[in-house]
Amino acid sequence: MTITSSTDPVPIQLSAEDFDRLAAGDTGPGVIRQLIAIEHSRRLALLLATLKAAAENPFSAGPLPSAERTWDSLEEIQAQAPDAVAAVLLHPPVGRWLAHLMRRHHGGTGGRTPAHIDFGQLNTLALAASAIAGLPHRTRVPLRAGRVSIPRFGMAEFADCPPWDLADAWTTGGVIHLRHGAVTVEASGTTDTPGWAGLRSVTATADGLTLTVFVDDLDPWRDVADPIDPVRLSPAEFATWERLLQEAWTLLVTHHRPAAEGLAAGFTSLVPLPAEHDGDTRSASSGEAFGTILCSLPPDAVTLAVALAHEFRHIKLDGLMHLVELSEGAGIPCLYAPWRDDPRPAGGLLQGIYAFHGIAGFWRSQRRVPGHPRPSLPDFEYAYSRAQTRHAIRIVLADGVLTPWGRRFVERLAASMDDWSDDDLDPEAAELAALVTDSHRAGWLIRHRHPHPDRVAALAEAWREGTEPGPGAPGADVRPDPAMRRWSGARLGLARCRLVAPDQYAEAHRTGWGARLSTADLRLFAGDATSAVRLFTADLAADPESADAWTGLGLALRRSGDTAAGTVLLQHPDLVSALHRELAGAAEPAELAGWLARILPGGPA
Repeated sequence: MTITSSTDPVPIQLSAEDFDRLAAGDTGPGVIRQLIAIEHSRRLALLLATLKAAAENPFSAGPLPSAERTWDSLEEIQAQAPDAVAAVLLHPPVGRWLAHLMRRHHGGTGGRTPAHIDFGQLNTLALAASAIAGLPHRTRVPLRAGRVSIPRFGMAEFADCPPWDLADAWTTGGVIHLRHGAVTVEASGTTDTPGWAGLRSVTATADGLTLTVFVDDLDPWRDVADPIDPVRLSPAEFATWERLLQEAWTLLVTHHRPAAEGLAAGFTSLVPLPAEHDGDTRSASSGEAFGTILCSLPPDAVTLAVALAHEFRHIKLDGLMHLVELSEGAGIPCLYAPWRDDPRPAGGLLQGIYAFHGIAGFWRSQRRVPGHPRPSLPDFEYAYSRAQTRHAIRIVLADGVLTPWGRRFVERLAASMDDWSDDDLDPEAAELAALVTDSHRAGWLIRHRHPHPDRVAALAEAWREGTEPGPGAPGADVRPDPAMRRWSGARLGLARCRLVAPDQYAEAHRTGWGARLSTADLRLFAGDATSAVRLFTADLAADPESADAWTGLGLALRRSGDTAAGTVLLQHPDLVSALHRELAGAAEPAELAGWLARILPGGPA
């Protein structure tokens, strides 16, 4: 098989065997190096597009050397030191800058930044490449608020500058110098000196396998959005990251060696993110910054390790999708993704499937590691992420928006999970994972899916008349509710609390993260489904519009023995609640769900 991207300057090939290995998640350094080659070729294409865009924009150079002149310099460096140019071009923030520049050129983004400031970043690439190669070079570089970031080196900063300005720059003997007015700054490695902040890195080693990553708190293009200011880590903060990375690396190498080998080959930059207010660890990656993982400070090495495994899956899939289309266009946000509270397009769902397959695989191995203080928690995380991945695979295969290569990718991914059902799990952990999985699916349906009004009216009339409604499925449309993007954390937190801190379980609804929980939730997750039915019914009597009470009642009914009514409430909560509203509360929720279970075509779907 040969997959060729028409936008690449040179053809890039990926064998069918490597494609299938990538799909199954079993990727060694060799495949990662192929993805890096794909990214390098793509960046060269973007660089050529930048040269063309600069020629079409009369303001692209301003007082700076023209893009054409800088391109000539890069060609001269390339002829003598191609690895130096490749190293700079593959620096992750360079990809973000190129993508931003292309969007700006094609009208996809605005801003007040002068064109020569954005285009002038090209000059920093030539400056960095010449320094790596040890070649002399002289240019001028743009300043944003007195700052300029040099790829792979760090950031110079000059005081008393206007928002947009320039600095002279040159290299001698591999050392970068920058001058603004009477002030000259020397790029003195990773050491912070007046006017210079060096780009620091961390090296972690375990069992003969080494990971070296930049810890980027400087580059304006390190984030997934527009340029941002530097947020320099203090020595103590940097030391904390260094310790956590070493601990996480030791864990990955020891217990997740294949994942570690891939990370060692392709993970090149860590971007620290601000802490979340709720204490959760946040992580992200960007398809335009191959090799970068953004992450807020995690509480421990295990959390960091799973975040790295998760985000590197996104990085790998982004690299593959730069080579071959896996879905037919972006699609509209109408699909259920078990890890998101809002509807997703097909492309986003595919990304999540691959990432959560990696998370499930991590916990499948991690649960076998002895010494966890709460051994049932890894079982829960594995069961939960496994269920999420399988559910999403069924959805994306049925949706019909995959290309032939996309379908092959998902089918190979699904096949890699064939024997996962044979794994023995802690019973309580498995039940809690099922509760959270079912709760999220039903919660998404009741918030984003809306039954057709005429069908609801016909059902209401049949209920009042005591007759059988006419045939027909309960048609519905997905209409995303922008206000419902974050609503599911409480029950997930409750399940984890049950396993990790059972002594705090009874007070979970009094915490910040558990404010949405009711007494009924606590009874249900403690295994008392009968009491939960009664309490959720009372909650609905007090607030018939409570989405959590409707889904909670479905969970409780199914686990208390009323399987038919509970299943209808979990699979059609939007219909049951809409019918209850149409009847002005004249029917008991459980009775109404039981009635629908008898009349829906084929019973509960």
